[in-house]
Amino acid sequence: MQNRIVLRALFIVATLFLYYPIFGQQANFKGGIEGGIMGTQVDGDTLSGYDKAGLRVGGFIEREVTKEIGIQFGILYVQKGAKGEKNPDKLSTYYESRLHYIDMPLTGRYYHSSGIIGEAGIGLGYLFQQKEMGYDEFSQYREDDDPGFNKFELSWHLGLAYRILANTVVHTQFSYSMKRIRGKYDSQIPGIYSGQFNNTLMLGLQIFIGKSGRS
Repeated sequence: MQNRIVLRALFIVATLFLYYPIFGQQANFKGGIEGGIMGTQVDGDTLSGYDKAGLRVGGFIEREVTKEIGIQFGILYVQKGAKGEKNPDKLSTYYESRLHYIDMPLTGRYYHSSGIIGEAGIGLGYLFQQKEMGYDEFSQYREDDDPGFNKFELSWHLGLAYRILANTVVHTQFSYSMKRIRGKYDSQIPGIYSGQFNNTLMLGLQIFIGKSGRS
């Protein structure tokens, strides 16, 4: 069931991008590209801090509902996960998780006359690649290419943005999983349990293709 929902959502987004020129003329849609860097962690893995860096790249479309309100829909490749030393006072406690998602965020935007933009929304993510690395209780290094993270993530996000050029916006976002990203799993790495959540910070640029439609 979940597979069908995600495939339908991906098809809708792909169709919107494919027919963007038609939408741009008839329904006040504008599109663009996005790139950014992320600081990520996974709450519940006994680590803390946004110590793992990641990329966020892709495209988006936005509809101008009113002069102040816009609705944006994107499809993005996003790198999440965590890394660090579980116990800095001991050897062989390094841990890392690498989570590669296709994210589809739906974001409402409020455009203030000062150039500041408020953002809030939800996102659906599909986990297409995962890997976990670390040391077991016997100090043996292990790698797992199927560590039991859920294939789908539902998240919420809040952010602020600012228009720096007519067609360019810099924005930052905080995002958090609405449901746990890992179910029941018996890891060989100590301290790894179910009930984990993605926790991310992002700084990026959005470049509108053509006129942004806003002064």
